[in-house]
Amino acid sequence: MSKPSIDVDAARKLVDEISANLESLPAGGERQAELRAEVEALRALLERPDAEHPEIEDRMKTVHGQFDRYKEELQAEGMRAGMFLSALGRMLGLD
Repeated sequence: MSKPSIDVDAARKLVDEISANLESLPAGGERQAELRAEVEALRALLERPDAEHPEIEDRMKTVHGQFDRYKEELQAEGMRAGMFLSALGRMLGLD
C-alpha cells in the first residue's frame, strides 16, 4: 500500500498562512527566528518544481517539531510567570 502523495498546493497555502501568522507576532527571541527561517526554507522548497515529496515531508516534519518545541517553551514560561505572580500575590496579602 503506497503512502498518499502530498498536496503541494495545499502545503503552499498552509505555509503562507503560517508565515502571515508569524509575521503578525511581536518580535520574539532566537526560537521564533529559527521557526521563521524554517518556514521560509519550506516555502522555498515548495516553490521548486523538482522538489521530491519525501524531501517536502521531511521539511514539514521539521517545521512541526519546531512548533512543538516553541509551544512547550511558551507553556513553561507561562507557568513560571503564573508561579511568580502567585508568589507576589501572597507577599502582598492578595492570596
